[in-house]
Amino acid sequence: MTQVDRSIEALTEALKAGAKGVGEIAFYHRKMTSRNLTALKPLLTLMEEQGIPLMLHANERVGHDYPGKGRTPLERFYELICSFPRLTVLLAHWGGGLLFYELMPEVSKQMANVYYDTAASPFLFSNKIYTIACRVVGSDRILFGTDFPLLSPQRYFQELRESAFRKKIKRKSSA
Repeated sequence: MTQVDRSIEALTEALKAGAKGVGEIAFYHRKMTSRNLTALKPLLTLMEEQGIPLMLHANERVGHDYPGKGRTPLERFYELICSFPRLTVLLAHWGGGLLFYELMPEVSKQMANVYYDTAASPFLFSNKIYTIACRVVGSDRILFGTDFPLLSPQRYFQELRESAFRKKIKRKSSA
């Protein structure tokens, strides 16, 4: 049995147990490559067909170094998204800034099923990110994540109170 077969089996069991998605998948010590995407194709195709969302650890490639900072270039995430256009993808940590490429119409079109998580935001970006991201992708595609216990929800609430985004916050319940 291959690793992908074991992954499909594990996914099937997790879904039977009540899982609603897969993630956070991370490539911390090496880059995610096109070869990885080819190997994962059966699993990602199954997820796409069954409407199972995928959360990926994404981070900015510039700026300070820290534990957990991956090496995968943003283009690789975009390749995955383009290869599986119906797959719902959640990108942690504001997608490492990938959301800014959505200012390009052809990129925005490809990224219609991509959501951005705010996890670890206070360590990475100024609180302007909330307002700017909302203007670029819309509040419906921004997900609140805390990376708890790394950060408490109160830290985010403070940032939100201090940002212009506070007027645009939408409260949504998950189904």
